[in-house]
Amino acid sequence: FQHGPVFGLPAKELRPYKKAQMRSHAGGYFIRLTVHDRIGVFAAIAKRMADNDISLESIVQHAAGPDTALQKTVILVTHETTEAAVRKAVDGITKDDHLTDKPQVIRIERAE
Repeated sequence: FQHGPVFGLPAKELRPYKKAQMRSHAGGYFIRLTVHDRIGVFAAIAKRMADNDISLESIVQHAAGPDTALQKTVILVTHETTEAAVRKAVDGITKDDHLTDKPQVIRIERAE
């Protein structure tokens, strides 16, 4: 018994692929920031998000741990936005010198 072509077409009919632009992806993002626990940090983060037209769906802030009383973990979940906007905002937050650790950004894929 014979199966069809692996890619649904004979190999000679396949076209070269076009690499997707990662920064053009639109969707939600999970962003984890470990920040200094000082006045104005949260406002600066919110401003960077707003400056890049990023709307936040969820914000959670808590102490990073008992031995790290001078820092907090901030978890942000965004509404749909572009990866380029998220990268620009996170780069700005990093340059503002509010972070105590490298930021973590994870794309959220939502089921339709």
